[in-house]
Amino acid sequence: MSWCRSHDVEVTRSRSSKKNDQAFVEQKNGAIVRRLVGYGRFEGIDAARSLARLFAAARLHINFFQPSFNLKEKHREGAKMIKRYLPPATPYERALVHPRLNEAFKGRLREIYRTLDPVALLAQMRDAQNELGKRVDQRAGKPAMPVAQGIAT
Repeated sequence: MSWCRSHDVEVTRSRSSKKNDQAFVEQKNGAIVRRLVGYGRFEGIDAARSLARLFAAARLHINFFQPSFNLKEKHREGAKMIKRYLPPATPYERALVHPRLNEAFKGRLREIYRTLDPVALLAQMRDAQNELGKRVDQRAGKPAMPVAQGIAT
């Protein structure tokens, strides 16, 4: 703590003896990262490349095509906490209506959006997940098995 203060490093919510209590780094691990890659351990440059491909496609898919709720307000009524949410919107849609973003940046976002295909992004994510799944199986000494692409009817 004293080192952080002497070097002007902001300390957030982390608490002593709580090694997984990072305020900003860990907050989306369950919602996004663990859902995409699971809990396996990956090593090596090939795994890093597969993760980079997965996260590049996932970043675009999540920010441009996955709506989420944002909290508008919350207040307490006795012991009950009342929460009101804004209508679901993607981070891309929120950026376009944000008053402090300049029009040049919004134009760049619109250009990126026009070039994206959500089905192709999902296919890229699935391919990278299959590669990573094979790597986890190989490390565990199991024969590599591809991740299911869909359910046969």
